[in-house]
Amino acid sequence: MSKCSQCDAAISFMSVLNTVNPFKVKCSNCKEAIHIDKKSGGIAVFIILAIIVPLLIIFYGSSGYWLKVMLPVVAAAEVGYFLLIKKGIVKTKQ
Repeated sequence: MSKCSQCDAAISFMSVLNTVNPFKVKCSNCKEAIHIDKKSGGIAVFIILAIIVPLLIIFYGSSGYWLKVMLPVVAAAEVGYFLLIKKGIVKTKQ
């Protein structure tokens, strides 16, 4: 499990969801920047994008695209990235 090096709090889903940069997450407890390892984080981001981009392209233009396709796919990608961080597969720099 990945934790903040400053306050030892677990990384929350909202911290991952609220970040613009997938390699830098703010701790929800102390607001300290938690840096994600570029190698494991980069591999995870690449794999997630390799899965979701074709899905978004295939279903582009379908009825209700934004609500029925885009929202669930992007939400699933965020949850997947969070779980990879939480399980420690995507490492954090201490």
